[in-house]
Amino acid sequence: MSKRILALALILAVLTGVASPALATGYGTYEDWLASGTYFFDHYLEDLENEPSVEEPTEPEIPWEPVEPPVVGEDISLNTDDHVAYISGSAGKFNPTGTVSRAEAAQMLYSLLDGTCPILVSYTDVTGSEWYANAAWAMGSLGVMRANDAAFAPSEKITRGEFIAAVAAFFPLRDDRPQFYDVKEGHPYYDALRSARSWGWVTGFADGGCRPDQTITRAEAVVILNRALGRTGDQAYLDNAYPILTFLDVPAGHWAYYDIMEAAITHEYSEGWGQESWTSHVHKDSGLAQGFYSMNGWLYYYSSSVGAFVRNTTVGSFTFDGQGHYTTGNSELDAKIHNIVLAKTNDTMTREQKLRALYVYTRDSFKYLRRAPYAFGATGWWEQDALNMLNTGYGNCYSYASVFYYCARWLGYDAKIYSGRVGHNPSPHGWVEINFDGVNYIFDTELEMAKHRQGLTYINFYKFRDYNNTWNYVR
Repeated sequence: MSKRILALALILAVLTGVASPALATGYGTYEDWLASGTYFFDHYLEDLENEPSVEEPTEPEIPWEPVEPPVVGEDISLNTDDHVAYISGSAGKFNPTGTVSRAEAAQMLYSLLDGTCPILVSYTDVTGSEWYANAAWAMGSLGVMRANDAAFAPSEKITRGEFIAAVAAFFPLRDDRPQFYDVKEGHPYYDALRSARSWGWVTGFADGGCRPDQTITRAEAVVILNRALGRTGDQAYLDNAYPILTFLDVPAGHWAYYDIMEAAITHEYSEGWGQESWTSHVHKDSGLAQGFYSMNGWLYYYSSSVGAFVRNTTVGSFTFDGQGHYTTGNSELDAKIHNIVLAKTNDTMTREQKLRALYVYTRDSFKYLRRAPYAFGATGWWEQDALNMLNTGYGNCYSYASVFYYCARWLGYDAKIYSGRVGHNPSPHGWVEINFDGVNYIFDTELEMAKHRQGLTYINFYKFRDYNNTWNYVR
């Protein structure tokens, strides 16, 4: 090897015109080589032919062995011992009727894995920076979700069948119960759905079906997963320790309330006689500001000092029942006002837009019926007057005022109702007032109705201020 290096160096010296006698050692001097022409190469090539070959050292070859995927249910399973939270809400809401994306479903299961999972798959739509990346890769590597697909489709809403099959993958398959009538042979999740029914995780709807191709809701998902994990919300603990966690759209009376609390709150527990009993829990702040909240036609009040919606108590002039709903104190009237609010408003409207909608409803939905007036300053008449007009469709100024009074309060407005007089030739009259930023405004649905029917449609008594005492309201 050294001779080769010397030869190459000498050639380089010649080409560059640099004389170096030392480079020609063993073959004569540089000047001898110049004089003899081929002397050097004749001797060098001879030596090269006689030089023993030396093989370069190589790394030992290590045979490749494929990584065996873990066996779901044996090498890796879902953690049924530690009752950690595996789902949460946002901005004080859980969205129980909302759908579940594949990314969300994967994350739920990933957060419950009891063991580590080697990553054996990749997806064209999962780069690694997404919050669900590890969950997607793990579910694919385990063969639980889209194991043989190029894309994970994380935002796709998954069906009841796919979610149930993903959960069933972690448990032994069973077939000791008949299949749901709406799951036919050849359905991609046929075995998993029958197994889920055999385990008792899914009992079916009232018609006996499973509806496997219907998208699953968040509430349905936690109920099914809790059953598979053997987790049950401790009703006594949750009731006695209330509030624990507040979701605006999951009041205590919600059908999945205890299951959602079980899934959303990390807690310690003990077991006895097949029953889970909570012993402690990790507090989680809902993030809501103190005040009134409307949801699904009901009014709630969130107390920041309590950390929950109030129940069985009074806040100012508002009374709330055991479910946290505002109540008039009359169940029949509650049901009627609740239905009106549901029909005439929606959760995309602002509170004042809802107030306006209920004002117009009261103004336009009934017919006038003359009745004897109440005494000036009389009280206590509005509950019965509201019910009478809602049941018959007829009423006078007091009846109109009563219905709007309850509608306004149902939105959290501290409305006041009056039996007074109106006009410069004063007549007995009933109306409602609401204070906005320290100023009282008049809401007179019956008088506006009467003027509109006279053709005076420009008359407006919604949020009315009688600055010039034109109408002479006296209370």
